Amino acid sequence: MRNGKQWLSALVMMVFLTCFTVGTAQAQIPGQVPNLSSWVNTWFKLTLSRTVYHFSDIGVKPTPSTPTTEPIGIAYMKITDWVLDTGPMTANIYTKDLLSGEWDPTPLTTLTIQYFAGSDLKFAGTSQLAVGGITLDFIFYFTGKKDLAGNFILGGITNVKTLGGFVLEIDDVPGSDERWVGSAKLTGPMVPESKVPAILRGL
Repeated sequence: MRNGKQWLSALVMMVFLTCFTVGTAQAQIPGQVPNLSSWVNTWFKLTLSRTVYHFSDIGVKPTPSTPTTEPIGIAYMKITDWVLDTGPMTANIYTKDLLSGEWDPTPLTTLTIQYFAGSDLKFAGTSQLAVGGITLDFIFYFTGKKDLAGNFILGGITNVKTLGGFVLEIDDVPGSDERWVGSAKLTGPMVPESKVPAILRGL
């Protein structure tokens, strides 16, 4: 019985020390932007969708009268840089070519994600983008977890999602009746680079 108690005490002490070690490694300094450098060169597989109203012109009711939910598809995002102390993070978004259906190695766009608040493993950031008649505004929320070796735990544990986002889109062709307004959603897990299409990795 005594050996059992000693074993249990030792186990409790190991758990305590493990939690203390992990907590110490993730300790933050209030009032300072955390070190986000470990996110650089990581990849995310994203699912994109939007819920929008369609207006055929200004001064008219939407047609149809209810919003339409549209899946946009799958994209990959690579965190390419983080600016020390000031917080902006840059990320390339990759999608498939509309004509060939193959992954396009040229980024569709590069996002600048401005750090807003949070720790190095749970933080929020904002991003605004205007490209070709489309305006997007997102609030990103990154959630990460690391093992004792300091590596991100994958399998959906480390991920990114949008807490809110809007989309405005108008076809740039004169006289176009394509006006869309609504919300956009982006979510997905961090994935190992080996699971990213080779053409996007430059192979």
